[in-house]
Amino acid sequence: MNLEQISLIPKGYKNKDPRSLLYLYPNSVNIVAYAKKMQQFSFYQSLEIAEDLAKRQGFILLPWECIHWQRAKAFGVDRKVKIGRKSFFLMKVNELTKNERLKLENYLNEINQAV
Repeated sequence: MNLEQISLIPKGYKNKDPRSLLYLYPNSVNIVAYAKKMQQFSFYQSLEIAEDLAKRQGFILLPWECIHWQRAKAFGVDRKVKIGRKSFFLMKVNELTKNERLKLENYLNEINQAV
């Protein structure tokens, strides 16, 4: 697996763009379901932009779930990116530990299976 070319964004998230639902079905859209879909869609849009900027600087985004809390504390706010309620860290590929690589691969497998 080439870690420089990984993506935390599910492949088909743009196929289910909910922005047009209110226009197409103004009277029958469930507002709560629409809000959840919009929240998820805008999260992935923001994550896509953050991932693009990180790759331009030579970093990858590492989710909070994949890094040890003491190591995350050591990197501090300098490399932390918060999108919605989730935190990500800007990391170089050669800075990742073996455990972080394994956790990242498992995280990517879970994302790709969920879609």
